[in-house]
Amino acid sequence: MQTERTELMRSVVAATDTRGKHRISAELKRFEQEVRFLEEELEQLEKMEAASASCKE
Repeated sequence: MQTERTELMRSVVAATDTRGKHRISAELKRFEQEVRFLEEELEQLEKMEAASASCKE
């Protein structure tokens, strides 16, 4: 009886751990996408003229 309960607990913990890893992996991918988006936006801003130079024209 105790052995069965122990095995059941291990399987529950393993299933929970897998869902946790998946959630963390998905969150990491989302952060990586956000970083790429912000890097692209920063590159575009660096290529733009300064606002004061544009206003002088």
